[in-house]
Amino acid sequence: MNTADIFAAGLGLTDPWYVTNVEFRPSDDEKGESELHISVDFRRGAKFTFQDSEGNILCDADGAPLELKANDTVERTWRHLNFFQYKTFLHARVPKARYNGKTPTARVPWARKNTGFTLLFEAMVLEYVKHMTVAVLARLVGENDKRLWTIILHYVSEALKLVDMSKVEMIGMDETSKKGHNYITVVVDLKTHNVLFVTDGKDSSTIDAFVKDFVAHKGDPDKIKIITCDMSLGFEKGVNAHFSNADTIIDKFHVIKHANEAVDTVRKEEAKTNSLLKKTKYLWLKNECNLTESQLKKKKSLSSKHLKTARAYAQKVELQDIYETCTDRAAAESRLKKLCSWLMRSRLEPMKKFCGTLKNHWDEILNYFDNRFTNAVLEGTNSVIQNIKTRARGFRNDEYLKAMIYLVLGDLPMEDVLKMAATL
Repeated sequence: MNTADIFAAGLGLTDPWYVTNVEFRPSDDEKGESELHISVDFRRGAKFTFQDSEGNILCDADGAPLELKANDTVERTWRHLNFFQYKTFLHARVPKARYNGKTPTARVPWARKNTGFTLLFEAMVLEYVKHMTVAVLARLVGENDKRLWTIILHYVSEALKLVDMSKVEMIGMDETSKKGHNYITVVVDLKTHNVLFVTDGKDSSTIDAFVKDFVAHKGDPDKIKIITCDMSLGFEKGVNAHFSNADTIIDKFHVIKHANEAVDTVRKEEAKTNSLLKKTKYLWLKNECNLTESQLKKKKSLSSKHLKTARAYAQKVELQDIYETCTDRAAAESRLKKLCSWLMRSRLEPMKKFCGTLKNHWDEILNYFDNRFTNAVLEGTNSVIQNIKTRARGFRNDEYLKAMIYLVLGDLPMEDVLKMAATL
């Protein structure tokens, strides 16, 4: 095999395409980069399938792809995978034809229409950005990051069209901060842990948007049996409107979080008149197993002084014990009623307010003891999302962030999309 045949085989070229020339271009100076340029041509008289301006294959009246001869060509260049450390480019005359008063171009087997990149280069980008930021990859391959984002957004969009949600029966939803007080809502399949949907906001409209997308992907709201979420009134309104057959479970970690906030409010108010409580915030928020010996000793000393904060903390510990030890709904409900009675008699307004929160979500809290699902999956998902944001040091726009969440956490059928792109 000669050099042209070797590169043709490496590129996977078949008749009528073949390599005509391979040229290595050394850099002109020390700072420049050497490049490899591969020229491709086609056999004269060959027929091709042609694409319209949107990249769709032209078909006859029966829906079969049209095969036409070229009557003109246009020069095109594509960035390919590096050859060793050198940038590699493909050059080819792309056939043009006359059809219905227009001049469509032929489909080439190594690239999508009007992208400037080969399919293999795009596949590499999609894999690498799962593990590094787009900015870093752009520097690594010597491309503008906006061009790489164009690749990512296209394939994520196409892959999302192929997602089948018909088997989804249990979902979890939670909001995570985007920047400052701006939020996105993330919906996850509790069985597969895959992200199903990402949208801006955290009110009932986010649930409306999810349901619309869910149905479009063959999902059936009536088949949803379990939903885990926090105490957001927006979530509650949306869930009640669309998921009539689902048992909603208020995530136990969010319930305990509200209890911690109530305890801390008691501490802040008491600290205004009791200097012993200053700088003791985390003594009451942490579980005792996570305290150092000195912290534990100090906490026990404070607890013996009949502080309001110590009473509030004891009530929170009782709530945690209910979650940890109750094995069924009846036992949990009995103890929660006793806890609520204790909270209301405590004369601690933050704890009485927390009691009201419990009563407002009574059934959803107790549903946990029938089906022990939590938003732990969502917490793990949020951790990955925050890592994505931290690595990138923010995103130019929200669509970039959403695309990365889907790409990293959505288990998208990317291989199917790449195969489709290669056969279109």
